[in-house]
Amino acid sequence: MEEIITIYKKQRPFIENSLTSMVENIDLTQYDEIKEKFIFSLLPALKATYKINKNYKQSTPIYTEDGADKISFGEDRSYLLSRIKFRDDNIYISNSYVNSRTATPSITIVLHINNEYLVYDFELYALLKGLMLIGGDKRFTIFVQSFYGFFGFLLTLFSLSLIGYAIFIIYEVIIYNDKEVLSGFFRSIIALTLGLAIFDLAKTILEHEVFYKELSRNYNLENKLLARFLISIIVALSIEALMVVFKIVLSDYAQMIHAFYLISGIGIMIISLSIFIFIMRYQGHKN
Repeated sequence: MEEIITIYKKQRPFIENSLTSMVENIDLTQYDEIKEKFIFSLLPALKATYKINKNYKQSTPIYTEDGADKISFGEDRSYLLSRIKFRDDNIYISNSYVNSRTATPSITIVLHINNEYLVYDFELYALLKGLMLIGGDKRFTIFVQSFYGFFGFLLTLFSLSLIGYAIFIIYEVIIYNDKEVLSGFFRSIIALTLGLAIFDLAKTILEHEVFYKELSRNYNLENKLLARFLISIIVALSIEALMVVFKIVLSDYAQMIHAFYLISGIGIMIISLSIFIFIMRYQGHKN
């Protein structure tokens, strides 16, 4: 729900212009004829509509796709209209809110015409989907979700394989009294770190592209995913560099220059990642 509201706030001018065009294209003089069924097929995101007379009394039932609800017929709606400030075109578009009847994020449009008020309640999710701000072609969406799902679960399988490999290394070191104990533990830690990085990547893909795709429109998602994955890689490379240093210390100091090159490369990666994160956060605050 929070991300739906975020999308609405970012795209509000476009959404309000679209809503204005929708209601202006309806022949409101024919409201009584089209209110019950035709208007809901014409505006799929519309969930309810009713009319208020010049005395601020609800003069019609609340019309929905399921029929007419007469419970609130004749109620005083002055509390609603007293807070409304109409635009020059006699149209008012509310902020997003949670509809008390449907418990879903909604937007209300009120038109002041001929001393009467026409009220339209739009479901925000359906509206955003209709305006192509979320989702898309159903068949293509299913294909993309299936592909990402397969890829995500495959990455999860590789992650579990790396974790299993790390456990197997420790098992060999302990059971067979391997002399390369330190090297074995380092290799196990590297495998676990990479396994965690790959699992984190798989989780993010499945979460944002498969299971919660319609509600996941975080515009910085790719940047955050890249940053988190690079951090895991840098940690793994740092462990590898430490292992290389230990090996060189125990064998041949003349090869220490290669460890220096590796550590220098890791340092450059850390600096580059820091600059990237700084720019990403600066742009986030700017937006």
